[in-house]
Amino acid sequence: MTKSFLYSVLIMAFLVMVTEGREFDKRKINRPASLEELNNTRAARVPLNIEQWPDFGQFKGGPIWLESFETPRRWAQWTAEDLTVPRPEPIPSQWLLDDWQAYEGLSWRCADLSFGNNGGYGNHWYQVLDTPPILLDEDAVFSFYHRFAVEDPAGAPAPYDAWDGLNVRISADGGETWQVLSSQTYNVSSIWAFGEPQQGHNEGPGIPGWAGLLNEWTEVSFDLSDYTSMENPVILRFAFASDMAYSTVDGDPDLFGWQIDQIIVQSANKIFFANDGVDEELTGKSNEFIPPPGGNLWHVVKFQEPLAPFLPEFEPHGNHGAAVQNSSYFFDPNATYNPYMDNIFYTGPISLPDVSPIYLDFKYIPNFFDAGPFPDMDFFRPEVRHADSTFWEPIEAQPFVYTFGFNRWLEFAWTYGYPINTSMFDLSRFAGQDIYLSFRFWSDFDQPQGYGLLIDDVIIYSPIRELPPPQNVKAEPNPEEGAIVISWADLHEEVVYTIGRKGPGDQSFFAVAQVKGETEFYDYEIQPYLDYQYIVLAQVQYVGTSPASEMVTATLIPEGVIELAYDDSEPNGFLESAANRKVAVRFTPETYPVRFSVMKVYLNTQQSTGTAGRFSILASDDQGMPGNEVQFRLRSGLTEGFNVIEFSTPLTVESGHFYVSFQRFSTSPYVAIDTDPPVYGNTFLETDTGWVNIVDSDAMFHVFLDTTVSEEAFFVSDLQESQPIPGEFMLYNNYPNPFNPNTTISFNVPVLSAQQPMLVEVFDILGQRVITLFDGPADAGRHSLQWNGLNQNGEMVPSGIYFYRLQSEGVQLSKRMLLIK
Repeated sequence: MTKSFLYSVLIMAFLVMVTEGREFDKRKINRPASLEELNNTRAARVPLNIEQWPDFGQFKGGPIWLESFETPRRWAQWTAEDLTVPRPEPIPSQWLLDDWQAYEGLSWRCADLSFGNNGGYGNHWYQVLDTPPILLDEDAVFSFYHRFAVEDPAGAPAPYDAWDGLNVRISADGGETWQVLSSQTYNVSSIWAFGEPQQGHNEGPGIPGWAGLLNEWTEVSFDLSDYTSMENPVILRFAFASDMAYSTVDGDPDLFGWQIDQIIVQSANKIFFANDGVDEELTGKSNEFIPPPGGNLWHVVKFQEPLAPFLPEFEPHGNHGAAVQNSSYFFDPNATYNPYMDNIFYTGPISLPDVSPIYLDFKYIPNFFDAGPFPDMDFFRPEVRHADSTFWEPIEAQPFVYTFGFNRWLEFAWTYGYPINTSMFDLSRFAGQDIYLSFRFWSDFDQPQGYGLLIDDVIIYSPIRELPPPQNVKAEPNPEEGAIVISWADLHEEVVYTIGRKGPGDQSFFAVAQVKGETEFYDYEIQPYLDYQYIVLAQVQYVGTSPASEMVTATLIPEGVIELAYDDSEPNGFLESAANRKVAVRFTPETYPVRFSVMKVYLNTQQSTGTAGRFSILASDDQGMPGNEVQFRLRSGLTEGFNVIEFSTPLTVESGHFYVSFQRFSTSPYVAIDTDPPVYGNTFLETDTGWVNIVDSDAMFHVFLDTTVSEEAFFVSDLQESQPIPGEFMLYNNYPNPFNPNTTISFNVPVLSAQQPMLVEVFDILGQRVITLFDGPADAGRHSLQWNGLNQNGEMVPSGIYFYRLQSEGVQLSKRMLLIK
């Protein structure tokens, strides 16, 4: 077995011991987005009426259990407990004199003779052997012979390059402080056992020394000329440290520890100290770091002055809450908590009805700040257990822990981006059972920062109450605004309306907005010329969600533009065209002149493996058949359904007809066809012998014709700029979202801000800049940027939540996106 494997096993065992069976993973740390940025994308929440309690006999949904800490008889049922597992008491000195393979006679040895094959060492040792004070009145040299066998340094995590190790130190102040003597014979520069806070002895990285195997007795020496003094004596120390795993007892029985002999401190004229393996003048002791007790800090506090909520609806009820901090009955904003804590605060039994889903949510202030690497950091987690069990387990499917510093009341599900009436804390597996609920808080070794963790308005609920769906839902294009307007007839103050949208290529509806106190929503996150379907749901927080409304469909077509097509937009199959051959459709405008540059085509991707193709505008030849190519456009990323294609140069048609075509590559999608009557006979297929007219089906090509050709050209090189320009800065939702790894980020620049410097950047969840996508002046109109998931150094970033931000003079807009690999 490798050291890394055994060490990971023992660390896991240690964490299981500390947390009663829960395993943590660094990837499972969960931090919310910047709240100021999240606030731009969240719907308002409905305050909870704590007077509404369900009848469990006929439970129809809503709150099941709520703790606001305002009624003493209820919160008296909570229990605070300190689960901190203290380190064992320091073991005795393990320095001894032994004749096993001694240099001669007896040699000093750091070992337990009952371990391994020939004696060895155990886990989490810190053993030191000190000389008496030595006054150096001349330049001196310190030397000794030694041999050692400790675990192989390979595999230690950066910045460490060894696990267990040993070195030599000196103190010039009577043992108050120690300095590692430098030596060119040290073979490692940073020993984990000395430095790591939780699994080592808390001295930090950068402690050099020896590690691994030195089987032959070898002399080493140290120059002590820097410590020559007529006043202050020095003490020399042999220091040996092991970590929490892979010692002689659980790793390799041949790891015999450290042997030392022929110790001498001398100058050219005198000997200051000498020991050749005799039991005198050297003092051995244990120097293990033992953390202080964590303490038992959870209790209910009263807020003499209300703490501000992040949003008004996040303000908790009353003036009491639960806190983990060093304070009395009254909350103290100047108090803090302790290091090395594992504190739990749990309820009495809670009976859950036999319904599903059942969620937990709560309001909280996570006022602790620790950016250290996991697990050397402060964090918390809600947990649950059966009433007949003593095993606490995480509520969520993955064992997340939460670390986040903030100073205002929040709603937990909102913080982490969950839609209304959902939460990452799903208790449905306990339906019909009695449970205990707990909040558990851990702190690490460093000095706490912040006044701790506050919890209030803890609610268990089942949002299954039946609500009527919104009525009279409509979706209407608004070309002047460049949006589709979704409206509905209902208006109830307590209801939040969720708008779902299904666009081309989408397999299901996605929530694009939640609104409250309104009966319409403007959807700017769409492309012109494409069909979008919408549904609306009504929701009351903690109570229920309605069925979806009837689905409505709309397409945004700019003013003055007409759509010309010879199919009914419902495919009946696809045209099996050969690779590198064109399918073309002839279009004859009803009026002239018109300008053309945008088309859409319905593609079938089921029988293809590629997503690219070649689109063309063709003139008519003398016989009215498809002729010369006027211009073409190569396009990748083609999807099932209608795809919008834009040509770079608008074509003005003053009479007659023109063709648009699609040329497949060997793996390209096929063009869908409509076979329902009437069939117009405008479809042509290129073959080896020329063009053939298809008379039994219509290929599904649509063209958009601008009838306002007397005005300035409507179509420009950027399709999005064909919309009227809104009069304000706008940052649109990226698409797709979630994405892997490519996504499009669009923003609008108003006319009055044209050529004003703009900055578009991507940040990670910790607020660190990942990449700058745009930096410079921008024209008025809508602009689109592509991000491929790479950082500024060209490295692929990991999966997770990211934020993109538009900055310009007097404006800063941010949105969130999710990269999933």
